[in-house]
Amino acid sequence: MKRYYLILTILFVLSCDDGNLDIASFEFEEKVNVCGDINITMYRLSANGQKEALIVTLTDKEIRMDEEVVPPIQVGLNGNYTVTDRVFDNEVPSNYFCAAVPPVEPKVLKNWAGESGTILVENEPVFEEGNANVIAWKHTVVLMDVVLVSGSESIIFNDIYLFGVFETAVN
Repeated sequence: MKRYYLILTILFVLSCDDGNLDIASFEFEEKVNVCGDINITMYRLSANGQKEALIVTLTDKEIRMDEEVVPPIQVGLNGNYTVTDRVFDNEVPSNYFCAAVPPVEPKVLKNWAGESGTILVENEPVFEEGNANVIAWKHTVVLMDVVLVSGSESIIFNDIYLFGVFETAVN
């Protein structure tokens, strides 16, 4: 009986196929890429092959050039405040997210859309060395308890996830 069990187990293991699973890795480059003036798209590309992107969209009401406190922003499936993770079939070119009309290539293999959670934004001035002149603004974007869904699957950012830090120059 043990021999039959062993043979069945081996056949089962050998017959298993992971298919072509497209799983989010959440290993991204440190750099936050930004485009847009009123509707702002921020994204980070995967560190290994740039075939995945974590995307956050906000507005100029959150990415500001003043120290006014930005209240926590609720993530939704639609609207101005979204969090998305996309897995692509090929490397994502630098103009993909900033194009007026989104390119059809590379193809999106998996799209995880933010269903709930909170985005926190802190805007703080960057001063010229040895001077009181503001030369830029540093923006820190944090995701908190964000739930991403794709069909019946979900990914949960438990607690706090630092999306990234970037600067905008003063004009």
